[in-house]
Amino acid sequence: MKLSFSTLGCPSWSLERVLDVAGREGYDGVELRFLEGDDALWRRPELSGSGLGQTRERLRDAGLSVSCVDTRSFFHDPDPAVRARARDEAARSLDLAARLGAPGIRVFGDRVQPGADLAATREWIVEAMEALAAESRDTGVEVWLESHGDFACAAQTRSVLELVRSPRAGVVWDPANAFEQGEPPAEGPRRLGSRIRHVHLKDLRRAEGRGAAGGGWTPALPGEGEFPADEVLALLHRAGYEGFVSFEWEKRWHPAIEEPEVALPRFAGWAAAALRRARGEDESTPAEAPSRDLGRGRLAVQVHPDRPAVGRAAAALVSARIRQMVDRDGRAAVVFASAPSQNELLAALRVEATLPWRKLTAFHLDEYVGIGPRHPASFRRFLADRLFDHVPVRAFHGLDGEAADQAGECARYAALLQRERPGLAILGVGENGHLAFIDPPVCDFAEKTDVRVVELDEPCRRQQVHDGSFPRLEDVPRTAFSLTIPFIMAVPRAVAVVPGPAKRAAIRAALDGPVTRACPASVLRRHPHATLMLDEDSAALVERTDS
Repeated sequence: MKLSFSTLGCPSWSLERVLDVAGREGYDGVELRFLEGDDALWRRPELSGSGLGQTRERLRDAGLSVSCVDTRSFFHDPDPAVRARARDEAARSLDLAARLGAPGIRVFGDRVQPGADLAATREWIVEAMEALAAESRDTGVEVWLESHGDFACAAQTRSVLELVRSPRAGVVWDPANAFEQGEPPAEGPRRLGSRIRHVHLKDLRRAEGRGAAGGGWTPALPGEGEFPADEVLALLHRAGYEGFVSFEWEKRWHPAIEEPEVALPRFAGWAAAALRRARGEDESTPAEAPSRDLGRGRLAVQVHPDRPAVGRAAAALVSARIRQMVDRDGRAAVVFASAPSQNELLAALRVEATLPWRKLTAFHLDEYVGIGPRHPASFRRFLADRLFDHVPVRAFHGLDGEAADQAGECARYAALLQRERPGLAILGVGENGHLAFIDPPVCDFAEKTDVRVVELDEPCRRQQVHDGSFPRLEDVPRTAFSLTIPFIMAVPRAVAVVPGPAKRAAIRAALDGPVTRACPASVLRRHPHATLMLDEDSAALVERTDS
């Protein structure tokens, strides 16, 4: 599941601010509803003409998606001319969604109007959705009806969809809307199933002095209300839902509720923890408590006193994850980083005699092109010398830096990764902010491959000299094999071990700057379950949030 938020929760914000906050707080995308108080999105300068191209580039640079384009179109009016105008506006939103790469637009049914009845209203909604779905045939954009108003409950929502003949029609499921009418969340997936294309999620509390009937509910910060939002995430997980869950903080309609600066970070942290619980992932307390926590978005950030403490704490976390995978699946697969920053972790793991090593399959993140496994700078040799020659792992699959067919080697290694499906990635962060060997100039948050050959930029190559891997810059290879950012982000659990003063600037950029390809490690704030482990040296420039 991916996380986004609706700009209904920050209706006065500019698009630039929306994208900046989405990246900083660990969201995967944004749902567009209002920008600077305007809901006619198709005519906004940043979403039309040359501004649209600049917006697409901003989205690409931040690795963000537009999860949905919301319309203000209702199809319940008895007047055909009014419904036609609503369809015309929705058609403009279809075009905008296609240009932004959004998968769908949201439309409303919505409420039976005076002089009309439910059956006629349903027919008008079906007519409009079929017309819009026909218009979207060549774009791939779908038309999604929000479960809202007189069509909030799953049976009524389904009664519309059953009459829409296009496969490009789906549902924005808002279980809180149905909950206000007495329907439990479980009814949504049971009745709507795969027609759920997008989900709105919020918490609710009873408004003081008013009952549940007649709209007696008001928004509450996640986890502080009476709506079982965590149950919704568990239901979606069991149903295999992989789309967006979008936080709908109704600030536009309820101005007195908390500001988006409070609500948006709160939801990101709450949802990350709730999703981990839904997946049954370990939430145990670390064996060696950090001296302080500096969490960012969904990313847990631990600061330990020194490098040995980082190594011990990371080894405890990695060991617990390996045992969890073996207990659950009978085996474990882990991707390892190879750099001096990992020395203390590898030394601590090496003496973990009770780990189920024989059930562990190991991979590594990267390897230089043109270097064989006996070369002193080989990452295969690095890991073998420090760990795998000393513990009886099931297998250690290495990248062949001397492969004559580089594309074939990428395909071979990618196939092994897909077969074993690692459940843990152990990472480092480069002085230039790289993850694996994905340096800023070659970073692509949306590429489709798992393994690729990359050009190494000069700061990265200089780091290899600083680390002692090569005596001179001219000795450092210019290309390398590397796992990609999308592959790393798809591994369910990640632990990044980054001690030392040389990493201060990169860590500050990763945690306090925007999520951007200029600092690939910044994307860790969006990982569904990652922990960044620092020492006081590497954390020295990071803005404190624990005081």
